[in-house]
Amino acid sequence: MGKSVYTINADSPSVNGTAPAEVTKNGKADHDSDGEYREAGKFRTILPQILASTAKNFLLLDLGMAVAFPTIVIPALRGLKNRAPDEFLHFTPAQASWFGSVAYICQPIGSVLSGIILEPLGRKRSMILVNIPHIIGWLMLHFAGSLEEMYIAAILLGLGVGFMEAPIVTYVGEICQPSIRGILTSCAGVAVMLGFFMVYLLGTVTTWRITAAICVSIPLATMIAICFVPETPMWLLSKDRKEDARKSLQWLRGWVSPKAVEKEFQEMQRYSANAAKCTPCQKAQSVKCDHPPPTEWMKLQELMRKRNLRPFVLVMLLFLFGQLSGLTGMRPYLVQIFQAYGVPLDANWATVSTGLLGLMANIVCMMSIKFVGKRRLALFSLCFTSLSCISLAIYAFNVFPPGWTSFDVHEKVNTADGLNYIPMLLFFLLAFSTSVGVLPVPWILLSEVFPFKSRSMACGITAALNYAMTFVTTKTYFNLESSLSLPGVILFYGICGCIGVLFVYFFLPETEKRTLEDIEIYFSDNKRKLTDIHIRQYAREAQKMVVINGKEKQGIENSAYSESEK
Repeated sequence: MGKSVYTINADSPSVNGTAPAEVTKNGKADHDSDGEYREAGKFRTILPQILASTAKNFLLLDLGMAVAFPTIVIPALRGLKNRAPDEFLHFTPAQASWFGSVAYICQPIGSVLSGIILEPLGRKRSMILVNIPHIIGWLMLHFAGSLEEMYIAAILLGLGVGFMEAPIVTYVGEICQPSIRGILTSCAGVAVMLGFFMVYLLGTVTTWRITAAICVSIPLATMIAICFVPETPMWLLSKDRKEDARKSLQWLRGWVSPKAVEKEFQEMQRYSANAAKCTPCQKAQSVKCDHPPPTEWMKLQELMRKRNLRPFVLVMLLFLFGQLSGLTGMRPYLVQIFQAYGVPLDANWATVSTGLLGLMANIVCMMSIKFVGKRRLALFSLCFTSLSCISLAIYAFNVFPPGWTSFDVHEKVNTADGLNYIPMLLFFLLAFSTSVGVLPVPWILLSEVFPFKSRSMACGITAALNYAMTFVTTKTYFNLESSLSLPGVILFYGICGCIGVLFVYFFLPETEKRTLEDIEIYFSDNKRKLTDIHIRQYAREAQKMVVINGKEKQGIENSAYSESEK
């Protein structure tokens, strides 16, 4: 196997300023005017990957706006904050809980559909079409004349958000080099939190209807931006479009010549051919697979194999602890929660501050993930979210009367010696620590941990189940707070965060600086203990010679594949 499909480094140094017509140590070889090949600079190599990821991130900006929108609508329609004088719609607490959560129950439908149609349509086309329901949804919200129209618009936004997940996570995972994949994947969190911040800010300075009208421009701009980026080479190869795949790889590696990407392209072809084989042929390491393409039932059976189930369980549990870390369930009700805690800052501006802190945290995540790693970020994040929630609960138990909830109308809380600054700072710490690791890390892992053969469907199903959990978390928040009181439900979230810390410490492997092939081999090894969280970097070890069907073949001995299904 030699160098991994996604490993761009080569061993041949340049000589006298030129390099061989193959992959060079800092990027790709480029064709010079005199026929020689010169090395493309590192910046030029990663620039197109940044541009493609940025176009994709417009989708995530729209996603963040859609998720954050109920936070500004609920207080306005409940008469708590920023209600327009001519506004005629009104929410009861039960109606508010439905509006804050109905989108999440529709997102799983979109996620499953995206996993099914992603393969025939492709990543790029899917990312263009997903903007249509969002355009309709934002326009319906702006012109909404009844609560039913608002619910329908929320359902459309939810379907669109769910449909986004599979194309987004597979696209960025398949176009990026291992050295920058973690950084570019974590940019997704920055885009989402920027969407949160923009909606919180717009909802504070203007009405929610005008905010919805402004949000329409984002999906329109997204459709235009994605038209200029290429389809992923891996998907094109899976459709036997080799020349298109080569041109896509040339674009993504710095607009270079075909010879500059030849070595990586051959490795990509080999990996694609191996991924297209049926499981028995993979186990037998057959050179060719003559079996018919898998049916939908066979694809579902493939999802039940351990090499898919192990990463599925890992990511789902990480998503679960993220849901129960506190901020997700409280997000639609942040304004009234800030009012209930009596923070010294206006509740709307305190909500804007949480969006800004979340944005800053995602930037920190993006800049540090390459050096710190996903595992440490998740540990750091969960530790501080649980500490924040437990501290907020202790404060509330000591200051508020029993049964204190945010859904009741309260007078401003008066605490001696300015103690109301304590919950405000703790909420800010919760917002920062949640966004620095708890929220982005599972989405980053989602683009890495599944095998290529089942990646689209597995990502869609996993995202669907995550959104189903988000619906349960947000919809039941009203019931939990009514039963446990405000400090009681926050204490519950803090305890869940402590359990999440233990899970990450003992079971979460570090995937940073590992190729997609290294990760796939790790999860395919059934002999590995659950607490063995070290992923070997096969692509960086000495190359071995293995004999397959009587022929010598250069590469790593892929015994994990042959043993995994026995």
